[in-house]
Amino acid sequence: MLVTIKLSKEIYRIQADFCKALAHPIRLEIIDLLKSEEKTVSGMMKSLNIKQAALSQHLAILRERGVVTSRKKGMNTYYSLRRLEIVDACSMIRGILRELMAERNKMVKNI
Repeated sequence: MLVTIKLSKEIYRIQADFCKALAHPIRLEIIDLLKSEEKTVSGMMKSLNIKQAALSQHLAILRERGVVTSRKKGMNTYYSLRRLEIVDACSMIRGILRELMAERNKMVKNI
C-alpha cells in the first residue's frame, strides 16, 4: 500500500508540473495557434507580437513538458502540438470557466 501511495504522489507531482506549463496566457495562445497546423517561430512571433527570446522561453517549457515538438527545415524551425488532446483539455477548462462565470454573474444579479 505504501508503494501505491508513493506512486500516486509522484503522479500528482508530474501532473502538477504539466499543468504549470499551461499556466501562462502566452503558452495557451501558442497551443491555440498550433491546434490546426504547425507554425514557424517567426510566424508565431508575428501572431503573438512577442520577441524571439520570450517565445523561445515559452516554447522550451512546452517542449520540456511534452506539449509541443519541433522540426527543422532549412533555416526555419516548425512547431506542432505533440498530442491534439491538449486542445480538447483546454476547451474543457474554458467551458468550466464559462459556467463558473455565469454562476457568479447570476449570484451578483440576485444581490
